[in-house]
Amino acid sequence: MDIEQLIRNPPFKLTDADIRALRGQSETFQPHTWDEVQKIIGQTPKTPLIIVLNQAAGEMGQLNRAPQDLRNYIVWLAEVGQSHGSVLEFVRREKLHWQRPIVAQNSVPFADPHDWKILWNDWPYGLANGIMHLVLWSKAKILVDPETGLPTKESARLIEAFLARTFGGTLSCVPGENLLWFKQKAAWQSVKALDHIHIMLRGVQEDKVEKLIGHHRSQTLQVLARKGLLISKTEPRISSKMS
Repeated sequence: MDIEQLIRNPPFKLTDADIRALRGQSETFQPHTWDEVQKIIGQTPKTPLIIVLNQAAGEMGQLNRAPQDLRNYIVWLAEVGQSHGSVLEFVRREKLHWQRPIVAQNSVPFADPHDWKILWNDWPYGLANGIMHLVLWSKAKILVDPETGLPTKESARLIEAFLARTFGGTLSCVPGENLLWFKQKAAWQSVKALDHIHIMLRGVQEDKVEKLIGHHRSQTLQVLARKGLLISKTEPRISSKMS
């Protein structure tokens, strides 16, 4: 695939670091630490994100993927557009298994269990060991502030209440301490037509997370691509679902 053509017509907004990585000019990559992710999204244990949302936070373009994963990701995005028409269609059909059209049973996000699904991020950011990256997909619209592009106070309240119910009891996750979340601004999203929230966990047993969401982390597209097990442009050799 022509890398320069990809750079001129990227599937999402590229940072300067992204472009250097695609050209093989990237410096040694340092995975993002938990503290660094906290700083980027503006959340600490003493500063709930619902407060940060009142400020000009959310410059998530500072989160980068490892060069190898970034290249695989961008090439995959270009190929999946050809095979499925769009990334949204691939995610809907191959990952979420939602019927078209995608219509929420309840307009309130996360109020109906049929309206959301949690999956591993197939192409996670370059994170330090022990940090897990999930994505919470929602059929219902998650309202954002038109000025900041970040979730409104009410949206943030609904998100945090859902995360507390889902991860607080089973996994003993505490926001800021071992759980972070954020919603990408539109400029950095590769799937703009379907709302989703990024979730970071640390210090949690992976098998417990796998049991909670019903999918194996080892079957993400990132891992399969690294192992050379993507036998077609979009399809993994083995299912990501847990038996």
